[in-house]
Amino acid sequence: MAVGRLILRRPHLLTEFRRIALRVAYHGGDFFGFQRQPDVPTIQGELESAWQKISQERVTMQGSGRTDSKVHALGQVAHFETTSTLPVGKIQQALNAQVPRSISVRACADVSMKFHACHSAIGKRYLYLLAVGPDRPVLRPGLVAWERHPLDLFAMREAAQFLLGHHDFAAFAARGGSTQTTTRHLRSLHIQRIRGGFMFSFAADGFLYRMVRNLVGSLLEVGKGRRAPEWVEAVLQGKDRSRGGVTASPEGLYLLRSLYLSNPFDSSFAEDKESLS
Repeated sequence: MAVGRLILRRPHLLTEFRRIALRVAYHGGDFFGFQRQPDVPTIQGELESAWQKISQERVTMQGSGRTDSKVHALGQVAHFETTSTLPVGKIQQALNAQVPRSISVRACADVSMKFHACHSAIGKRYLYLLAVGPDRPVLRPGLVAWERHPLDLFAMREAAQFLLGHHDFAAFAARGGSTQTTTRHLRSLHIQRIRGGFMFSFAADGFLYRMVRNLVGSLLEVGKGRRAPEWVEAVLQGKDRSRGGVTASPEGLYLLRSLYLSNPFDSSFAEDKESLS
């Protein structure tokens, strides 16, 4: 097995496939989302292209969920099947040598053939970072959303209480989703001040298409004083997307973590310690 520039020239093959899980972080500003699309750069496309260069195998990188254009991730999980015998440590190293600098494979593990990055997930966590103030956040372009005017933290927190628990979140789902039900369990929603703005954190058993950005957009209507906190409850119960706030911009959204009953990465999947503020 000769490895030149971390590209496997003559991979040894197994008689059976093995399944590999990846934890991937990325800056979404350079990409048109996670899901592969023709003629535009995507995270899935870059990972698949990188592995083909390494092993000469064409594989499908199945993600734990799709993220939109300009949306970031610290804990996107993907899996693929391979006949290569390359150790997982070398797989991680080789992929990182091939993908663009705005993508980083943070962990790599052999997993059961029953593991599925999407279908095995029992929940997800998202963050939304918002800079607030008269000056555009030029030192963090594409990494935070921006609101010029002050926001009422306590009013937004009051509105957030109406969203917690099991609900039909149809009013916060954009068209184009493929799920069979719009009912989700929003386990937590925290809003806190950070340096220069706010951080919104969400945890649920799953999220609908653009659900987090639509929730943030409606909470901002309350924070700006345009709506009372109780308005959010009325929007939720009305199940009509047109009654809610505008969709918040994608730059501030981060897929923080995909959750599983059994951690596929053990200690390597510990929560990311990078400062977000």
